[in-house]
Amino acid sequence: MKNLIITVMTMLLMGGTAANAQTMNEKQAAKMDSMAVALFKNGNFKKSIELMNKWLADRLQAKGEQDSLYIQRTGLLAKAYFRDEQTDQAICSIDKAINLYGKYKSNNDTLYAFYLDNKALYLNAKKDYKAALPLVRKALDIYEPLHKRDFDMAMILIHMAEACHFNDLHQDAIRYELRGLDLYKELFGEETETYLSELNYLKQYYEGAGEAQKARQLETQMNQLAAKIKEKDSGVKYAQFATAEECREHNADALTAAKTYLSGRIDEQKSVKAAAYVMGWTQASPDINVVIADENMYYLGNQWQMLAYFCGCTEYALEQQKKDFSPEMHIAAMKRTLEHYKANRQLTGIVAEMETLSNLEKNDKLEETLRKDAEKILQNMEKAKKKE
Repeated sequence: MKNLIITVMTMLLMGGTAANAQTMNEKQAAKMDSMAVALFKNGNFKKSIELMNKWLADRLQAKGEQDSLYIQRTGLLAKAYFRDEQTDQAICSIDKAINLYGKYKSNNDTLYAFYLDNKALYLNAKKDYKAALPLVRKALDIYEPLHKRDFDMAMILIHMAEACHFNDLHQDAIRYELRGLDLYKELFGEETETYLSELNYLKQYYEGAGEAQKARQLETQMNQLAAKIKEKDSGVKYAQFATAEECREHNADALTAAKTYLSGRIDEQKSVKAAAYVMGWTQASPDINVVIADENMYYLGNQWQMLAYFCGCTEYALEQQKKDFSPEMHIAAMKRTLEHYKANRQLTGIVAEMETLSNLEKNDKLEETLRKDAEKILQNMEKAKKKE
């Protein structure tokens, strides 16, 4: 039903603007932009590309090429082209984003580094490894001095390792991959599918460097780790709860499942199962009260964001032994949702609402804003009670 609604709204938008795409008012433009992003998130890349190009043409006339959102959406268009397997178009769009951002904003900040890294990824897909290497090297030169131990740093290191490997710089590939894996271990844990899948690339790099013994030793380690992960994943039973009492007996499992989802990749099967478990538990549990309202729904437009929020509330409620919705629960859950987004940004793409939270965090205004939102939710709940 959701996809049907999106399709119908898209047709209405496109029909209303096809005749003259440059007469949109701000409300129409905002709706078209929102729809293009929603289509991208839903995997409907062809329609997203079509709508995004119309929006970009209108935005260029209205705001000019120096407009920040125009540049960001040009970068997002590149991602849409890439995911639609139009790699040449993706490279053209990311080139435009790189040039405009460097000209009007900065050629030495994190977003510029991400654009360079994205172009390197697209070039690697075309097997143009020689052209990709200097781009990802420059991205690393920008990002590394920030001393961030986050998912973005891990991905740039991993892309650097890949580029080195295909340029026959095998020892460099091993070095960068080990650094990326060290961050993966910190971010996701060693006994995870995410960490295990990346070890396979290290094995390839050892083989490329002629270090057959290290490759064999790593393969043994990988087999042992796979067995541990399988055993660990079977420890939590994902079942329906018949009663509140039965639900309470599995509070520890719910906490484990919440942490599993929050520390994993959104495309892993165990993450999907963990989220399903938490959602089932929250519906039946007497030990948590999650409230969803306009003030937090604004940030929870995707399913994975909503799941992360519920998992964050579950983690807070069980660890703090405080079941009722509160500003503290909301702040804790939204912070965990933001962390989860940052760790999965390569999979989700840039999500404007999450970037808003990230900017608030950078400016030390995140907790203040989230507290106000939670207090407004509670006030509205109180007003609704009085009307009953």
